[in-house]
Amino acid sequence: MSQFNGLVALITGASSGIGAAVAKELAREGAKVVLLARRTERLATIAAEIDPSGQRVLAISCDVALDGEVEKAVSLAGSEFGKIDIVVANAGWSLKGKLADLNVDDYRKLFATNVFGVLNTIYATLDDLKKTQGRLVVISSVKSYIALSGDSAYSMSKFALRALCESLSQELAPDGVSIIHICPGYVATEIRQVDNQGIWHPEWQDSIPSMLLISPSQAAKEIVQAISQRKKEKAIANYSKVIIFLKRHLPGLVLWIISRFKIKVS
Repeated sequence: MSQFNGLVALITGASSGIGAAVAKELAREGAKVVLLARRTERLATIAAEIDPSGQRVLAISCDVALDGEVEKAVSLAGSEFGKIDIVVANAGWSLKGKLADLNVDDYRKLFATNVFGVLNTIYATLDDLKKTQGRLVVISSVKSYIALSGDSAYSMSKFALRALCESLSQELAPDGVSIIHICPGYVATEIRQVDNQGIWHPEWQDSIPSMLLISPSQAAKEIVQAISQRKKEKAIANYSKVIIFLKRHLPGLVLWIISRFKIKVS
């Protein structure tokens, strides 16, 4: 019997990529799942794949960047399943460009989802997590440790999430709530097919070499394992582990490598 049997997990950004894969993996391990995202048709498809009967899955249209929407979704989830044991704050997108090519509103738009959307999710579910002594999972990035030229906005948002997780792990420990900070490397998702206006371009080819890409299903298996273990932080992909180790212990070497090889976001 899986330890997730009888548990209820709420996942944001669940219409594709990591969010959809984690929802499927948690359901496979016995959890009931609540799927939140803006794209209702995609959500319905994922929900039908997880449980055609609809008894163990609930799909709710929700934009985490809008105040009040996550609260409404949580209320519906409570009416359907009665509790929330696991929250996966996954919704997010990427904004590329050097400082000179962006403006303050661009940064605000990204933070509305990547940072304040996570905060909206936390505030909406915190009472439930305290009652169940549950698990809050924040899907961040290896870029919560390293920032490259042309990637300041996205990296800023992920650095902020790492700080948030470090603080909350201390604040919520007395309530029995576990904070799990997930640091994936490059996952084969749609994130690099979305432009700076948030428009998806399915025809765009992924610029990341295939040897560096991790499948969403493999990332999901490692994430669910970290949830099971209530692990404080989990790096996904060996190169992510190396980057984090070097950044922690040899930051000067990391800066030299970036400068020497002119590593930047294209």
